[in-house]
Amino acid sequence: MQAESHTPVRAVPIGGLTFLCSLGTGILWNALYFIAEREYGFTQRDSLLLAFVNGVLYTAVAVNAGRVVGFMERRVSPRAALGVVLLVQASLAPLVLIPNIALLWFAAVAMTALGALQWPIVQHYLASGRHGPEMRNAVGWWNATWMAATAMGLAIAGPLESMGLMRWAIPSLLLTNLGAIAFLTAFPKHPPHHDADAHAAHVPPTYRALLGAARVLHPMGYLVIGALSPILPYLFIALDTQPSAQAPIGATWHVARLLAVIVLWRTVFWHGRGATLVAAGLLLSLGFAFTITAPNEAVLIAGLAALGLGQGTIYYSAIYYGLAVGGAKIEAGGIHEALVGAGYFVGPGLGLLSLGAERSTPVFIGLVTGALAFGFVVALWQAGRARSQSTA
Repeated sequence: MQAESHTPVRAVPIGGLTFLCSLGTGILWNALYFIAEREYGFTQRDSLLLAFVNGVLYTAVAVNAGRVVGFMERRVSPRAALGVVLLVQASLAPLVLIPNIALLWFAAVAMTALGALQWPIVQHYLASGRHGPEMRNAVGWWNATWMAATAMGLAIAGPLESMGLMRWAIPSLLLTNLGAIAFLTAFPKHPPHHDADAHAAHVPPTYRALLGAARVLHPMGYLVIGALSPILPYLFIALDTQPSAQAPIGATWHVARLLAVIVLWRTVFWHGRGATLVAAGLLLSLGFAFTITAPNEAVLIAGLAALGLGQGTIYYSAIYYGLAVGGAKIEAGGIHEALVGAGYFVGPGLGLLSLGAERSTPVFIGLVTGALAFGFVVALWQAGRARSQSTA
């Protein structure tokens, strides 16, 4: 279908929709495993299996997002397709109130699959018609929006738990998604035209190698995030951290990640440079190492901060290079989201493997560290290719 205009979609509709959907995502992924454990008696193995299945499904759907949306577009516009996704997600959210484990699984995996379609369409609208500095700027405020909203969603879960209202957290997505649909009405039916000449002028050959490096590190970032969730409570116990301080300390990486994307959004030094990704990979790896070996809370905070800075830089780079090289197509966003899913299922997968070991936590940490080391070496090689291309 032909695009309606050459004018990029305005920031307010995309920002508003992104904020509400991300707020819901933060609530969903914090509440889901709490509800599964408290109300359905899920063991650690059960929760890891649910997380693993969700990650695999998210990856499978996201990598095929272009084909799925293309099939839908033969019948409806991209705006209508996104509206259908949000509406179905909203209708599924209240199912968790019904005390049935099969419905919990169904709601979880179905909402996950729909999320894997949702974000590539949003990113398609975000990047289409934008090139070079304008695209980097749009990716910047969009990243800041969703990261702030996700952190708020996680923070909301604490008060809901203390008031005994956690089982109502996921049904609240009914309201957030309906609010997002209100913003969607300001979207055009089709994303604007993405000019081929402007695309070629703003995508140098080095971007492909840099994208390769970013796409290796990208799932590593999510692997680390997923790995820390089951480990942090034990780290707090070992350091005798006061319960009131655990949530603020645990949120350190969220704050650091948000600061990283704000800095990259407002600066120009980082793009087109392999050294940026190498530094981000080092921060991610060293941050994880310092976090899991922290002898005191100061080192733990420093480790979490380094991890957040590295993950934020990797995420920004991965989505910018992906959308730039991929011509803002849905397929580019789909691959980006598939790598998010890959990180999320590899983490629980390593957790499931380590459960059979005599000392499961050290084995799990060793597996994660090994995966990080391998990913970093491959990313170094890709970054080196970008450097050789830029000096050829």
